[in-house]
Amino acid sequence: MKSLGDEIKRVMPQNFFQRQAAMQERLENNPEVRRLKETYPERTSLLTHPTMFRDLSQHLSYFDNCNACPGLEGCQNEQKGHMSVVEPDPDKLDALNFRLCKCKLQLGYERQQKLGQLIKSHHIPKHILQATFDEIEPDHQRRAAIVESMKFCTDYIPGKSTHGLYLYGQMGVGKSRIAGAVAGELAKRGVDVLMVYVPDFFAEVKEAISSKTETVDSKLDALRNASVLILDDIGAESITTWTRDEVLGPILQRRMEQLVTIYTSNLTIKELQQHLANVKDAKEFDKKQHEKKAERIIDRIEPFVKVLPVGGRNRRRG
Repeated sequence: MKSLGDEIKRVMPQNFFQRQAAMQERLENNPEVRRLKETYPERTSLLTHPTMFRDLSQHLSYFDNCNACPGLEGCQNEQKGHMSVVEPDPDKLDALNFRLCKCKLQLGYERQQKLGQLIKSHHIPKHILQATFDEIEPDHQRRAAIVESMKFCTDYIPGKSTHGLYLYGQMGVGKSRIAGAVAGELAKRGVDVLMVYVPDFFAEVKEAISSKTETVDSKLDALRNASVLILDDIGAESITTWTRDEVLGPILQRRMEQLVTIYTSNLTIKELQQHLANVKDAKEFDKKQHEKKAERIIDRIEPFVKVLPVGGRNRRRG
């Protein structure tokens, strides 16, 4: 009487078992399979069992694609923006569970989308948001600022880094473009970055005061909580007591010593302090009070940034 094994061999293609053996060998030699066996030695006896083969194969496919990640847009996984994770099976002491979860790039993208919904218009030109360091001409008058900005991106650690950059210089020298390249580089790494053109944001906040569907707090929270906030062209806004003390001040108070803020400005730090003191609704007898309040704002900026001058010609004029 033939055994079940002999009967299976009879009905299966002749090379089926050879292919299965070769596949088994490849799985045994796969570095991720070896890692799982080392991490969960008591739970991997069924790892290469036919019942787990499909889940394991999918996990290895996702694992390989994620290791060679080309970015969110070029994600090769069947479910884009997802990665495969392994967890002990709570019901089986000798088994593992494989499940898909959103990767850090997808989470960063979704968070940026959510922030974008709160602030309807950042008023940042597309060519700024799409800037890359490869495209920025490193002429000698701004090379140091570019190098330091690239170093900032390399050194940035989510949840740990607290110091940003203050890029200042004349109009048209490329400060916003450098900041945009920083935003793009960090976003590639899954960091949520919010870049806001300050004059238009202040105007938008004022409009939100009378809005029935939006609150000022929701707009301010977006800036308070972004992992990296870029305030573009600070000092170009028409400053009032309210925008300084009730908008800018609370945002920076929440972020200092916790979250990174990057600034671009036509003004030096000292000139920015003077700008913040000269609010348009100031009264002469309040001068000292406004100077003190401006100094407090600067105390929330200067200790937490690396100040970088950006020189060169006005590139807007060719």
